[in-house]
Amino acid sequence: MADGNEYTIGEAAEALGVSTKALRHWETLGLLEPARTWADHRIYTEADLERGATIALYRGVGVPLAQIATLIDASGATLTRALKHHQEALATQKRALDAQLASVQTLIQQATKGSIDMDAMKKYLGEDMPAYQAEAEQRWGDTPEWAASQEKLAQMGESDFARLQQEQDALAADLVAARDAGVEPGSDEAAALVERHRESIAQWYDVTPARQLILARMYVGDPRFHEAYDGAQDYLLELVTAHAKAEGVDVDDPQWD
Repeated sequence: MADGNEYTIGEAAEALGVSTKALRHWETLGLLEPARTWADHRIYTEADLERGATIALYRGVGVPLAQIATLIDASGATLTRALKHHQEALATQKRALDAQLASVQTLIQQATKGSIDMDAMKKYLGEDMPAYQAEAEQRWGDTPEWAASQEKLAQMGESDFARLQQEQDALAADLVAARDAGVEPGSDEAAALVERHRESIAQWYDVTPARQLILARMYVGDPRFHEAYDGAQDYLLELVTAHAKAEGVDVDDPQWD
């Protein structure tokens, strides 16, 4: 501080939260013109700081310096009109920015679509899952069911894969327990197990009783699924077959569509 209530340019800049370069620029525009010492050093008074704070406030809300020059000494009515106009301009800019943000989000989603976290998939669903994925794509890659499943897979993270594995393990354990306890196909308890199995598939694409039967038969025919169902794949097929028959499916010739 110089003396009394006078401030050097450095002290004024610090008090206002701006740079000394900004203060010099304001001065060239005639916005803030401090007095000078005999050595031509700028001296800012309390009144200068108040005016500077007003300029900083206007700049903080985006009012151009050229407009501030006409506002800072304007009447209350003129200032109100100008600030309302500026408010409308900011609202327009916000709408444009919101639209741009939405467009960027769409681009991000498009860029990440189909990008599956293979490391997480292998960690929870087994090292062979990428190979199974490739095989499945070769067999069903041109179907809408494949497209739907891949879109959902691309949205999954490590916790989702962990949940899938836990649900699969729980279903397999409950199937083994039901088989060992003599739960009959067509019973209420069997129907609940069939529904859990259907829901595990339906999170990927629509599953009819006929589709569920076709898939259950695939589990029996492909030894790679035997471990997943803890050896209860044949029992699961019995349960699914009884349910599909009760639903009116021609179990001798089930159709996917």
